[in-house]
Order: sequence, then structure tokens, then C-alpha cells
Amino acid sequence: MRKVLVIGFDGADWKTIWNWANSGKLPNFKRLIDLGAFGPLESTIPPVTPPAWTSMVTGKNPGNHGIYSFARIIKTENGWKKLIYTSRNKKSKELWDYIDRTLVINVPFTYPPRRINGIMVTGMLTPSLDSEFTYPPEFRNELLEQIPDYIIELDWSKYVGKEKEFITHLYKMTKKRIELFWYLFDNKPWRLMFFVFIGPDRIQHILWGTREMEEYWKYLDGFLGEVLEKIDHETLLFIVSDHGFGKIEKTINLSLVLAKLGLIKERGSSISSVTKWLINFAKKTGLLIYFAKLYGLLPEFIKRKILESSRTQVELINPDVMYECEGAFAAVYLKRKDKRIISKLKQELYSLKDPYTNEKVIAKVYEKSEIYFGKCLDSAPDLIILPKEGYTLKNYGDLIDVAYFQNGDHRLYGIFFAYGSGIKRRYKIKNAKIYDIAPTILHIFGLPIPNDMDGRVLIEIFEEDSEFTRKKPKYVNSSYYEKKYEDEKLKKAIQKLKIKGKF
Repeated sequence: MRKVLVIGFDGADWKTIWNWANSGKLPNFKRLIDLGAFGPLESTIPPVTPPAWTSMVTGKNPGNHGIYSFARIIKTENGWKKLIYTSRNKKSKELWDYIDRTLVINVPFTYPPRRINGIMVTGMLTPSLDSEFTYPPEFRNELLEQIPDYIIELDWSKYVGKEKEFITHLYKMTKKRIELFWYLFDNKPWRLMFFVFIGPDRIQHILWGTREMEEYWKYLDGFLGEVLEKIDHETLLFIVSDHGFGKIEKTINLSLVLAKLGLIKERGSSISSVTKWLINFAKKTGLLIYFAKLYGLLPEFIKRKILESSRTQVELINPDVMYECEGAFAAVYLKRKDKRIISKLKQELYSLKDPYTNEKVIAKVYEKSEIYFGKCLDSAPDLIILPKEGYTLKNYGDLIDVAYFQNGDHRLYGIFFAYGSGIKRRYKIKNAKIYDIAPTILHIFGLPIPNDMDGRVLIEIFEEDSEFTRKKPKYVNSSYYEKKYEDEKLKKAIQKLKIKGKF
């Protein structure tokens, strides 16, 4: 029986994994290069977890599934409302709606869980182990009996000055995740297993480029080696990530840009005069970058004090404008499409320079129609702002400031590896996009692809004489699966009546 195993490493960066695999640091990733298809996987814009994973499992761009970031920004009569996205906000079917016997584990933004033909264990933004985080609900008790002290999530931002404690908790979470993987792999029936590890993203936000990060990836590479030894000839393996990652050294305070344009009002910062003098001295003497390194040597309570005191307090003074700032990107929402505001913002952002290098710091300012399309376009942010590499967007600190605790953030290109019978060897794929994964998996199972999916079948990864190349992708109207579901429902109802002797 044909199976597909998808292992997701949240935040796995293409350049990093490629370089470490070819230098001998990650031998099992190197095996995938030698024995399969591989290449960079282009994420969504912005390259952040909620829209990226949702695009991967729906085969659609955010304009067609409705998830743009971590929170929904809703226009109200008196201003704006901000609500965290959940699985219920997705406006599209996902892979597990088309395939039976699926195991969906720790995929971000699957909480609250919903009915599928298989087992679901929710991931990121699950409130706690006390919540109903599995489907079927009774699997929760089975999981906790088999994997005591299971950990769903790790919030890296709570470990300021506590990096050693973070590493301990990271490995504990990952070991429990691996235990769950093997328990399900060995004991539950499945055709599609979609299993995500959140750990890479968490460590890379605060320990990018460190020995600890490298050792953690070696640990995951060891797990990958076990998987390669255990999967059979009928199983195709996909290793993917939602976005890439890279080093950051400086922050851009977007709130100061908006304040300059009169869109918000800055209330100032409570940063102490001594801390401010130290930071300004570091800047004036050219020691700005070194300050970040020295920061790592400071006592824990001083680290926390610096971060807490540097938060700029702001208030919106224009009810027609709302913004959110998420590091790898920022988004601006407008109640009315005012071309003057858009033009001023673009001009101000594109002219923004780092006073220490005289280089521009904003990579791109997109209008929503440039990157999104589909039925959910109205709820998209009007402007999406991406910083240049080495910078991250915040709403605190000086206009251009040193990055203190966080030293890594998201990049556009994640990873893609495919391995198994019928997959080309040593084949580097080009132009693979994150929403190509879903239609490719449906094609492997011989299932027709809904014509409202935006992705394509990555037909080039298959050997020319394989069954996947011989059969052409079949596309159907999106209502095809609705009718199929209703027909199956009717058949089951008739079967039950027959068993009871009522038919």
C-alpha cells in the first residue's frame, strides 16, 4: 500500500541545511541529496508560520485560505479588533480532508482539532495539555499514558537570560515528540503521516549560528537516519519546512516611522538613563554590533531589564490605520484605501537608512494585490513590509537599534527533500513553492486535484518511467469532493440499516 510520510522541521533554512549536509555535519540529509530530489522551497510572503503551513496543506496562497499572520485584524465602527487565528478561520480544505487514514501531528494552527479520518494532535497555540487537543478526543488519554510529560510548545521569548534552561526544555520537548512519532508510526494505521517538529524555529530565534544550534540539528539528523532505515519500499518521504532562517543584528522600530507620519503617537520609553547612556556610547564608538555579544554575558536580571525597559509605548491617533509588527514582517491595515497614506508610507520606508552603514533597511513594501489573489483578499493587510537581511521589525527601541536577545529571524526559502521509489536521484528542483506540496501528494495517491488549488504537481521530481509520471495530474471542480463525501455518507448509512435489518 502506497504511503506518504511528511516530516516538517519548522524554520529549517535551505542554505544552512545544504551547507551542513555537504560539509559532513548532517550525513542523513546528505543521503537525501544523494538518493532523492531536493531544493529550496519558496515560502509565503510574509514567510511566517501561520500562512506558510496553511498554504502547504491547502495548496493555496493566503488569498484563498484566509490566514495572513498570527492575528486577524478586523475593522469595527469605532476602530479595530485583533483576534488570534485558529483552525476555524481557515477557508479551505486541507490534505487530510481528501485522504483517509491520516496522522496529523503538531502541525501549527490545527487547534482546535476537528474530525478527520485518522488522528490529529494539535500544535502551536494549543492552550495546554488540559485542553481538548486531539481527535478523537479519547486519544488524549492514550497519548498522555504512552508519553508522560508530553510537551506541545516552547515559547522562546520567555527565556531571556535563561538560555541553558531553554536548551534543557528544548531537548525534553523534542525527545517526547520523537517518542510520539515512533508510537504512531508503529502502532496506528496510516496512509499519510504529517508530523512537524517546532524546535528548530525556537532555537534559531535566540541561538542562531551557535554551537548549540548546530548540535541540535545533528540530533535531528540522527532521528532522520532512523527514519530512513525504517521506512519501506512503498513509502515516499518528504522533508519540508515552512520558511528559512537567518541572522539578525539590528532592529527597526516601525512605530517611530508611523509616528513621524502622524499615524500613531509615541509615549516614550521607560529605559533608564544609565542603560541609555551605555547603548548610545556603543553606537557612537562603533561598538553597536559588539554590544549584542556583550549582552549575552550580562546577568539574567539585567538582560530582562534591558528588554522590558526598551518597550516604546504607542497609541493609535488615526482610527483609519492599524498595524502589526511581527519581526520578519509588518502589516498595515487601512479602513479606506487612501493612496496618499500608501504613497507616503512607501516613500518613508524605502528611504529609511541605517545611520551606521548608510544602507537602506527595507527590502520590499508590497500592496496586497501584488502578492495575494482569491476569495479572501478583502481580509488581507493593505501593505506588507519586509526588512532587509540582518534586520527585524519591532515596535520598540531606537529607529535603528541593536538586536539584544533575539538574533535570528525568518527568511523566504525553506527546505524540500523527496525520497523513495519513483523519485529521481540527485535531482535539484527549481521554483518549488510551498503550495505545490498538497497537489503533489494528492497526485501520488492517484487522487484528482481540486481546480481551486493554486499549486502545481512537482512532476519533475519523479523518474520518467515511474507510475507518477505515466499518469497525468487530473483536475476536478472543487465540488467533486463534496459530492464524494455525501455519497460515502449515504453508503455508510445504508450499511448500518442493513446490519440492523431495517433495509
